Amino acid sequence: MWFLILFVALSLGETGAAPPMQSRVIGGFACEKGSQPWQAAVFRYTKYQCGGILVHPEWVLTAAHCYNDKYHVWLGRNNLYEDEPSGQYLAVDKSFLHPDFNMDLLKNYSQNLEEDYSNDLLLLHLAQPAEITDSVKVLSLPTKEPTLGSTCLASGWGSIEPLKFKYPDDLQCVHLELLPNEECVKAHTEIVTDLMLCAGDLKDGKDTCVGDSGGPLICDGMLQGVTSWGPTPCGRPEKPGIYTKLTKFVTWIEEVIKNNS
Repeated sequence: MWFLILFVALSLGETGAAPPMQSRVIGGFACEKGSQPWQAAVFRYTKYQCGGILVHPEWVLTAAHCYNDKYHVWLGRNNLYEDEPSGQYLAVDKSFLHPDFNMDLLKNYSQNLEEDYSNDLLLLHLAQPAEITDSVKVLSLPTKEPTLGSTCLASGWGSIEPLKFKYPDDLQCVHLELLPNEECVKAHTEIVTDLMLCAGDLKDGKDTCVGDSGGPLICDGMLQGVTSWGPTPCGRPEKPGIYTKLTKFVTWIEEVIKNNS
């Protein structure tokens, strides 16, 4: 399970151990520079951890399983390893896990096929507001339900190779089809709920994975999901990934922002 692998990786991060991460966009392409100005890179100290989405000048939305003890955020970056003038490096002073996310999933380091990975959302409050520019923009929350069969776009900085872990410098994008949740019910032994979206490529196995967690799923031009979990290894035909369904959480997100800005 993606986020269990991620959490174990964090726990090993100071030991020099090499966790079996499967972090990647599979079957994607380099995003056009500046085409995803809401894309955030969430760091633990100085190490890249997850993607995120700028949903307000002071707030980044990511996945709950990206929880850590010291967040920093990069905005306006295409290349994570070059000094880009458009980049903004910001500290996080508060974080808000969705109250119904089961944090015990991260504490146990073991995969229970009966577990429910719903409510996988985390809001990060920036210590100072982002400067809105051509390279840094807010992506609005969804105002309508997503349409099954629509083409969606996901993005992130994961490995582009499934086994050799070749990590790209530049942000990667991948087109996915929004599928009925029944496809993910058939594909996975874990619980799939109506708080989730199912997206992928049943034929070619295009996919996202651990390093792309917390990033956006944009369908028909509207933010609809946050990358959450999927099969290990990722990118398997007939094994689409799971995304948190944001239309179910707009009220919670808006209330947290209103009460804590």
